[in-house]
Amino acid sequence: MSGFISPKIVSAFLFSCAALFGISPPVSAQKGSSRTERRINPQAPLQAELLAPLDASKLAVGSPVLAKSRFDWSYPACPLPSGALITGHISAIQQRTKQNKGTSFTILFDHANCHGNGPAEVRFRIFAMIGEQRVDEGSPLLDRAGLFGSISPRAPLTMGGGRTAPAPPPYDPSQDMSQSNRRKRELPTVILAGMVFGLDKITLDPGDGQDDGSVITDPKNNLHIDGATQLVLMPVPAVVRAAPEMMAKGAGTPAPTKLTPPPTVVVAPALPDETEVCAASCTVVAPPARSEIAKAALMFPAGTLGFVPHDRREYTAFDYESTLTFIDEHNLLFTFDSHKLRQRLPAGFRGESMRQIRAVLLDPATLAVKKIREWQVQGDGRFLWRSGSNEILVHIGHQLRLLDANLDTIRSIDVPGELAFATLSPLGERIAIGTLHERYTRESHDQLYNTLGYEPEEDIDVQLFDRSFTLLLTARQTTSIPIPVLSDDGEIRVVPAGHDRWRITDYLWDRSERTIATTTSTCHPTVSAPLPGSLFLKGCTSQPLQNWYRMLRLDGHPILKARGSSQELEQSSSSSNGSQFAIRVVRALHSKARGDRFHKEDLHEQEISIYRIADGKRLFNTVDPSVSLAEQSFALSPDGQRLAVLSNANISLYATSSDVH
Repeated sequence: MSGFISPKIVSAFLFSCAALFGISPPVSAQKGSSRTERRINPQAPLQAELLAPLDASKLAVGSPVLAKSRFDWSYPACPLPSGALITGHISAIQQRTKQNKGTSFTILFDHANCHGNGPAEVRFRIFAMIGEQRVDEGSPLLDRAGLFGSISPRAPLTMGGGRTAPAPPPYDPSQDMSQSNRRKRELPTVILAGMVFGLDKITLDPGDGQDDGSVITDPKNNLHIDGATQLVLMPVPAVVRAAPEMMAKGAGTPAPTKLTPPPTVVVAPALPDETEVCAASCTVVAPPARSEIAKAALMFPAGTLGFVPHDRREYTAFDYESTLTFIDEHNLLFTFDSHKLRQRLPAGFRGESMRQIRAVLLDPATLAVKKIREWQVQGDGRFLWRSGSNEILVHIGHQLRLLDANLDTIRSIDVPGELAFATLSPLGERIAIGTLHERYTRESHDQLYNTLGYEPEEDIDVQLFDRSFTLLLTARQTTSIPIPVLSDDGEIRVVPAGHDRWRITDYLWDRSERTIATTTSTCHPTVSAPLPGSLFLKGCTSQPLQNWYRMLRLDGHPILKARGSSQELEQSSSSSNGSQFAIRVVRALHSKARGDRFHKEDLHEQEISIYRIADGKRLFNTVDPSVSLAEQSFALSPDGQRLAVLSNANISLYATSSDVH
């Protein structure tokens, strides 16, 4: 919902649009179902985002131009939901020559996915362009509640035990923290036709929106427009086909919005980075002494169970091919992809695949096998989560099942579609489930995929449940927005707060907020909540190149601080008790930035340490040159007495310190 043009600024130039183009006042549509056409309101700007870059040297007449709407465009003739596809093409192009160093091309936007259906013929001119990059952080689940389903965004939120929280206040983009403190160019009060921001030397001639389209020119260089460039599109006064059911309602065209001055944006002074200050109850991670590196007490060859790691491909992140999980002190669960032939089922455009997972319940005292189960799991994503004490949540088939330590089902809930994510609060009291909602028709999806070279952004329907699987709210987000991180009291979000500055906020279920901390990072920091009352924060610096991590209390003060290094490819944390936590650091042979591609041969070692939550004191440490590429490859027992580690095809069990006070 964040962006560089707020609805207030947009409203400020509605009348200027009419004056500049000689647009007549809007004409109300005639009621009744006998007519099948409706005139578009010529004063309704549409904020859009270019989906793929445009390079004049690689374009030709007829090349497609794709954009998406950034906000709902609610006009009866052609309502466009946020993310709807707007398509056009290059209608003319002028390449560089010896006599003319400049280049230009003409864009004609002539179709849009009105009503969320297939493309309808409707013309837009490019009114203005904004080249500033943006970070779309979305908004908290509570602010998005009721965007689909039966829950009203103005109704009180029903919580567990019959309790209710007040309805959320109306969303005010001017108060969006992702915008209020971001360093950006100042936009004028009124945006006039042909204005270009953040694109040096590039000019725009909006044209009249007919066959000649809008002309973009770079007078001295090859013209290149980056993807994610923002476009202000203005509909051309024209007649488009409207759905019969819309005509039957007889809805008229809304009147122009009253001129409203834009909000004053005050840039707050930079706040200190509290997460860098390590006080008496905090530890700075230091290299362990050789005598501290523990040896395994037990080792189990997982290959005897049929486990063979498949780790010869290229990676950008660790995967979910296998997991290790302590359900309780007496039950260690090992799961892995048995790599049997996958079942392909029809579902939407892409279909879905079901893989076979083998679940082996082990006795952690002896690593003896207690039980073996076979599960079908949808897709390649995460399928198992700890859920509070002595329970796990597992994605099996088209259900999420809460299982006990004996792998028996306690309760289950159907998953209505392809599971995009599931995320739990540390105590398991809140569960957010996201299912994929295909945004485009097959034709539009294929066009986007062929143009972009990767799967286009889709929508995700989000449902928030309590431990009993009682539905608390529904919302919608996109696949480009990070998975929600739940604390025991709300949702934790990281939003921009200035240049390389980020604010970490907990949006509580009672509609209040608490700022946990502000931090400095050259990349977008990521957070997780491995145990109650704290969060695991990862970020980076560019000079020098470092991938750092910190364990923070919810008041922003660090428990543990590590500078990290450019060779630390992976840093993750896990816990199953309130006194200790484990951190795994995977090091590469050479420097790597977050998100870089790598192979198994690029990895040097994995180090796993256990720390005390009270002050970050290290209680245990082990280093192993055999690295598992599974994200969930280590587990700390609930009593803190054992650590299980998967490395290559072996499960190692370590006896840890009993000092948990």
